[in-house]
Amino acid sequence: MRYIKLILLALIFFPFSLQADTAEGVGLKIAKASYENGRGFIDMVSDQLMILIDPKGKEVIREVSSKTLENLDPDDGDKSITFFKTPKDVEGTVMLSHTHISDDDDQWLYLPALGRVKRISSSNKSGAFMGSEVAFEDFSGTDYRKYNWRYLGEKIENDETFFILESFPNYKNSGYSKRISLTDSLDRTRKVDFYDRKGELLKILYLEDYELYKDKIWMANTMRVENVQNKNMTIFKWLNRELDTGIDKKDFEKSSLMRLAD
Repeated sequence: MRYIKLILLALIFFPFSLQADTAEGVGLKIAKASYENGRGFIDMVSDQLMILIDPKGKEVIREVSSKTLENLDPDDGDKSITFFKTPKDVEGTVMLSHTHISDDDDQWLYLPALGRVKRISSSNKSGAFMGSEVAFEDFSGTDYRKYNWRYLGEKIENDETFFILESFPNYKNSGYSKRISLTDSLDRTRKVDFYDRKGELLKILYLEDYELYKDKIWMANTMRVENVQNKNMTIFKWLNRELDTGIDKKDFEKSSLMRLAD
């Protein structure tokens, strides 16, 4: 009788264990682990080089600095500020981004030539950011909660095993129909293929030169975006990072944009 009861219990709970191992469940679990792999910095300041490379190999190098404020609210996302320092034609440009999970992100751009703050409308989030191969919506692309996930399997490259994940944006006005990403055994995203609204491969993001901070936070020091359609490339190279510096939260308010640009 005891064994019969055990068998009955197993049959009752089997569907629930099976559900946890679906492609969607596994994909979500891996995506969440990868996201949390880069969390816990509280706030961050950094300097980067933004390198634009055209199909002929001509380079334009911009010096950029940024601030990020981690949001511990489980129902909302992070806030970030990007400052352009050089060259002269973009000097003083500032972008402020408030990531949201359920709603469209709020983003504003201060353009010194116009002397005013411009709001980026939700319909323009797929547009190129400052002539780069990075779209405005990419600034919140690391938050797994903005996508629906599916695990596709594993692959081996250069003796490394990677998990293959497919993700679909769950917010309106995205410029992407889906993404295919590779995550390594340390839960670090190493490559992302972006597909346009027609389902064609648009660009590939490579995340390289990972560095470990605070013995638990992995962050890439190089992000390389190759557009396979127009053959342009954008590279971000981090020159430095400082975590948990005590940034003033008021810096992340829209009213502070013009002040920060000075």
